[in-house]
Amino acid sequence: MSAPWDEDGGFALEQREAGYTWEQIGTELGCPAHVARELGERFRALCLERAMRDQLSLFELPGDASG
Repeated sequence: MSAPWDEDGGFALEQREAGYTWEQIGTELGCPAHVARELGERFRALCLERAMRDQLSLFELPGDASG
Protein backbone atom coordinates (compact mmCIF):
# COMPACT_ATOMS: atom_id res chain seq x y z
CA MET A 1 0.00 0.00 0.00
CA SER A 2 1.39 3.37 -0.93
CA ALA A 3 1.46 6.44 1.26
CA PRO A 4 -0.77 9.38 0.28
CA TRP A 5 2.24 11.49 -0.75
CA ASP A 6 3.51 8.85 -3.20
CA GLU A 7 1.14 10.08 -5.91
CA ASP A 8 2.21 13.70 -5.48
CA GLY A 9 5.86 12.69 -5.21
CA GLY A 10 5.61 10.62 -8.38
CA PHE A 11 3.91 13.50 -10.17
CA ALA A 12 6.54 15.95 -8.94
CA LEU A 13 9.38 13.74 -10.09
CA GLU A 14 7.80 13.11 -13.51
CA GLN A 15 7.25 16.82 -14.04
CA ARG A 16 10.77 17.69 -12.94
CA GLU A 17 12.23 15.14 -15.36
CA ALA A 18 10.01 16.66 -18.07
CA GLY A 19 11.74 20.00 -17.52
CA TYR A 20 9.38 21.89 -15.22
CA THR A 21 10.76 24.01 -12.38
CA TRP A 22 10.00 23.24 -8.76
CA GLU A 23 8.04 26.49 -8.63
CA GLN A 24 5.81 25.35 -11.51
CA ILE A 25 5.36 21.93 -9.94
CA GLY A 26 4.54 23.45 -6.56
CA THR A 27 1.94 25.69 -8.16
CA GLU A 28 0.34 22.67 -9.84
CA LEU A 29 0.29 20.74 -6.55
CA GLY A 30 -0.80 23.76 -4.52
CA CYS A 31 2.28 23.86 -2.32
CA PRO A 32 5.54 25.82 -2.05
CA ALA A 33 8.44 24.86 -4.35
CA HIS A 34 10.50 23.41 -1.47
CA VAL A 35 7.65 21.06 -0.56
CA ALA A 36 7.30 19.90 -4.18
CA ARG A 37 11.05 19.27 -4.31
CA GLU A 38 10.93 17.32 -1.03
CA LEU A 39 8.05 15.19 -2.34
CA GLY A 40 9.94 14.42 -5.55
CA GLU A 41 13.19 13.63 -3.76
CA ARG A 42 11.44 11.45 -1.17
CA PHE A 43 9.65 9.52 -3.93
CA ARG A 44 12.94 9.00 -5.81
CA ALA A 45 14.65 7.75 -2.63
CA LEU A 46 11.79 5.33 -1.94
CA CYS A 47 11.95 3.98 -5.49
CA LEU A 48 15.71 3.48 -5.28
CA GLU A 49 15.38 1.81 -1.89
CA ARG A 50 12.73 -0.59 -3.22
CA ALA A 51 14.77 -1.35 -6.32
CA MET A 52 17.89 -2.13 -4.29
CA ARG A 53 15.91 -4.31 -1.90
CA ASP A 54 13.98 -6.19 -4.59
CA GLN A 55 16.58 -6.66 -7.32
CA LEU A 56 18.17 -10.02 -7.84
CA SER A 57 21.90 -10.30 -7.63
CA LEU A 58 23.69 -11.42 -10.77
CA PHE A 59 26.40 -13.19 -8.84
CA GLU A 60 24.76 -14.75 -5.80
CA LEU A 61 22.99 -18.05 -6.02
CA PRO A 62 20.09 -18.91 -3.71
CA GLY A 63 21.53 -20.32 -0.51
CA ASP A 64 24.97 -18.77 -1.14
CA ALA A 65 26.10 -17.60 2.31
CA SER A 66 29.27 -15.89 1.08
CA GLY A 67 27.49 -12.64 0.09
